[in-house]
Amino acid sequence: MNVKNLFAAVAVFAAAGSAFAQQAEFVAPDAGFRSTLTRAEVRQDLAQAASQGAIAQRQHDGQDTVYAAGSRSRQEVRAESIQSAQSRRAGNVNDLYFSA
Repeated sequence: MNVKNLFAAVAVFAAAGSAFAQQAEFVAPDAGFRSTLTRAEVRQDLAQAASQGAIAQRQHDGQDTVYAAGSRSRQEVRAESIQSAQSRRAGNVNDLYFSA
């Protein structure tokens, strides 16, 4: 009885597996495309359109990288961080969160 159930299960899985079969060979969507321009001509057209403002130079994602100029030197900042770390070690841990 178990052998019959096993064969039945194998047959069901084989039938279900064939339902998900895919095309064996990948065909690119642009497989038949042939360009009439050379790469240099395309680059020239792109540069001309960019100079005329006909295309977007880049997509804006809202994340502008603007760096603020500091007024202190690197040595001053390091000295401040060292002094801060030393003062935190010496005091009570609650001093970090609660001021008297």
